[in-house]
Amino acid sequence: MIKNMRKIILIPLIILISLSGCKKKSPESNPVFAPLPPVVSPVPDQKLIEAASFKIGTAISSNRMKAEPAYDNVLKSEFNQITAEYEMKMNYIWTADNAYNFENVDYLMSYAQQNKMEVHGHALLWYRSFPDWFKSAGYDSVMFESKVKDYITTVVGRYRGKIRSWDVANEIFNDDGSLRIESQIQGTFKDPVGFVGRCFKYAREADPAVKLFYNDYNVVLASGKRNAMKNMALRFKKEGFPIDGLGEQYHYGIRTNQSNITTGFNDLASSGFLIHISEIDSRVNVDRLDTYVFTDADKQKQADFYKNIAKLYSALPANQKFGITLWGLTDKYTWLRDRANGNPKEYPLLFDDNYDKKLAYSGFLEGLK
Repeated sequence: MIKNMRKIILIPLIILISLSGCKKKSPESNPVFAPLPPVVSPVPDQKLIEAASFKIGTAISSNRMKAEPAYDNVLKSEFNQITAEYEMKMNYIWTADNAYNFENVDYLMSYAQQNKMEVHGHALLWYRSFPDWFKSAGYDSVMFESKVKDYITTVVGRYRGKIRSWDVANEIFNDDGSLRIESQIQGTFKDPVGFVGRCFKYAREADPAVKLFYNDYNVVLASGKRNAMKNMALRFKKEGFPIDGLGEQYHYGIRTNQSNITTGFNDLASSGFLIHISEIDSRVNVDRLDTYVFTDADKQKQADFYKNIAKLYSALPANQKFGITLWGLTDKYTWLRDRANGNPKEYPLLFDDNYDKKLAYSGFLEGLK
């Protein structure tokens, strides 16, 4: 996801696309989970990628990959797809007009190739990732789109045939299905959704084989946002704009009603598009308490959460399974330990601070099988 960033200047566009992490506001519904048998512990020896019939990814950082052997070892052992948590966002790459910094992205691409991993690009358009120089340029809608087209063509074209997929656009809708006001596209583009469709077209022209996604959060709980996503994707198909799949971030807590998740997920899948669970984690300290203790009961609830999600996704038709991506490899580096996004006492992932497998790992693995 994305670390807390400075409040951006309103710009003539809509965009989106995390690291991967902005502050997500997912309603915590009634604390009811579907009945499940207890997750078995200790964890089996089978690895995640051995149990899954689809890609298992995680959000990563090149600095951590280089600095910590334990991080590198778990990544190579358990995952076969990577997403850059920050380093493939526009403000990290586009340093000035006609100036790009691809150093970290090139490292990630080389790492993936050496370790036979796929790469999911995240993300081309996201309203929080426009660089300062671009936001202050004062472009009108024509020049704005021209510059964005140049950026997409340059970045996607550089990695043509090497990146499996891209989130073209990220987080352009509110929960009620309206467009986010941060992007100001309503007043700049007569048809802002059409602008986004053209961005998909620019990406496909730069790489005809790449899979193209729209990505957002709170999708399975917010019917307005979900319907807006589906309607946009269907419109794109009708009007000839290329789109392959829909991504749901899954930043939910252990109190979130699993029945509501199931209902929303099945509705999203009814679109027929590829489905990517793109940024999953599970908050346990949902009240953000400094006194929070990660109890055995909450460990079990978290394991149940991951098991339910894995089972739900595994039941999809084969032609809609794109993959599940964990939003981080270890609790040690989760974006949710930023106070702006959560609390330092947060433990949302499958591996603890010491890179040991948690009960959540067992639950997720059982669900995959």
